[in-house]
Amino acid sequence: MTIALQKAVSDARASLKRPGESIGAATSASPRFELFNAPNSICSQKVRTVLAHHQIPYRSQHVDIFEGETYLPAYVRLRMAGCEALGGGLVNAHTGSTSVTAGGCDPAVVPLLVDWETGEVLVDSKRICFYLDKVAAKRPSLRPAGLEKQVDAQLDVVDNLPNYQMLAGKPPGVDHRPESRRKSNGVGFAMGKVERCDRYLAEFSNDADLVKAYSAKRAKELNAAEQLFTPEAMQAAYDKAEAGCASLERVLDASSSQWLLGDNITMADLYWGIELLRMKNMAVESFWANGAKPSVAAFVEKAGSIPAIRSAIVEWPGALY
Repeated sequence: MTIALQKAVSDARASLKRPGESIGAATSASPRFELFNAPNSICSQKVRTVLAHHQIPYRSQHVDIFEGETYLPAYVRLRMAGCEALGGGLVNAHTGSTSVTAGGCDPAVVPLLVDWETGEVLVDSKRICFYLDKVAAKRPSLRPAGLEKQVDAQLDVVDNLPNYQMLAGKPPGVDHRPESRRKSNGVGFAMGKVERCDRYLAEFSNDADLVKAYSAKRAKELNAAEQLFTPEAMQAAYDKAEAGCASLERVLDASSSQWLLGDNITMADLYWGIELLRMKNMAVESFWANGAKPSVAAFVEKAGSIPAIRSAIVEWPGALY
């Protein structure tokens, strides 16, 4: 374990308003894993759900998205270490999805996992979920042998759904989003992030690493403001989300097993369950309600009862809007 990593994590912790808490272990324990996450971040929810499913204890560091804590210099420095280890470069445009594979590494988002046993800093929620699934070797894998391709195909569908647009942009037709979200048309939301980056760029103009990070984040959010929230883009986003639900309906209809790909829960069930709960929370149940997609409707109810999803999302303070 390097002193540099210990200091970087310590600085990131100290920059946050809330102290960390141990999950799944006694408060005096020092778990192997430390997770920087936000309650309402869907990517954080995926990682928390896998941790809960495998009953892996960890130290949770609450990063407040609404207070801009993902932009704090100490956290961004730690995140940049994870982006460097991931490879593939930083973001410069916004795809509308949360997929790192499609868009590059964002230096100012959650989640981030520290493995204190190996000294690794991991970013990208899917990569973290795979990593944790391998670590939990004594428990049945969420990507069982022989089903990896089928599981990963479903994860790719979920990862590339337009969550950002559906969260921040004005939907086509009647706006059924929670009252707290209806003021947002997306453009102002993205431009607020651009302005935050501008402030940090001015303050840390002599710090090459931070300039690189905030410039990349600024470019991504400016692109989002310019491209993602037009009426045409929002219609395309909702069409894509509904098409994703339609593909899930077909998979469910073709299966006679208890879950999506068999009689045991896989990562595909967890990812789809989390995604559909987010859609339900954002009042887009019309994709499957009133008999539109009965198999999806039944899956939503069943997924909401999965213990790991309940503990990591439904019962997690602030996870739902």
